[in-house]
Amino acid sequence: MQKIVMKIGGSIISEKDPSRLAGFPLTIAEIKRRGEEYMRLDEIARVGREIKEAIDESGLQLILVNGAGPFGHLLVKNKRPDEEVRASVRFQNERFVSELRAAGLDVVPIPPSESCVFADERFDIDYLWEIAEMLLDEGKMPSTYGDVLEGGKIISGDDFVVLLANFWKADKIIVATDVDGVYTKDPKTNVEANFIKQLRVADAGTKPEYSLNSIDVTGGMQSKVEKLKRAAREGIKCQIINGTKPGNIKAALLGDEGFGTSIVA
Repeated sequence: MQKIVMKIGGSIISEKDPSRLAGFPLTIAEIKRRGEEYMRLDEIARVGREIKEAIDESGLQLILVNGAGPFGHLLVKNKRPDEEVRASVRFQNERFVSELRAAGLDVVPIPPSESCVFADERFDIDYLWEIAEMLLDEGKMPSTYGDVLEGGKIISGDDFVVLLANFWKADKIIVATDVDGVYTKDPKTNVEANFIKQLRVADAGTKPEYSLNSIDVTGGMQSKVEKLKRAAREGIKCQIINGTKPGNIKAALLGDEGFGTSIVA
């Protein structure tokens, strides 16, 4: 049985148009009132159907992590209080989980701020992992997300996919974004950007120093790649794909590595 940790990027499940994000609510009261307007519910439903079909066809086990999009990044960028950021990303995850359940998936959220700490210069996710392992044993699908921990330390979705994959000894990490994989430069703004089909851990000279959106506060593509390289060193396959293209998520879950960028040892 394949064990996969998958991150669904914030750009897939939430609004990414800068002109619309100018009006994004920055208080939790307004987010609870209007936040759903900034969720891409049809896309989440499609993602849910693809995951359900892949599980039904293969029997794989899955842990899901979702990116925060504006629900986390914009609030951090605008220096909103930590408790508001926590409430905002939790709101987003709850709507994400609700749509996945409607697609027939038995998904259970695990809020990081209630189950993780940052101590001795490292993220301690032991308790979150205990909960996730129990849910997996019960045939359920754990779901977590980037969050602000006590003390103001941000744990990103990219941190989580690597930490969880190592705890679980997962076979593969799949990171679904809104581009086809890793490029030498930002493919959204630079026509000279070259696609990178495969990255090896030893490829120190390849540093994609760009962010895929203007609100990213967690390090952009370079940070994502460097974190995935840590997992690749442990023998875990890593694949970055375009999750906005129908069929890609299902195909990647079923083992198709003919698209996207692979990160290997």
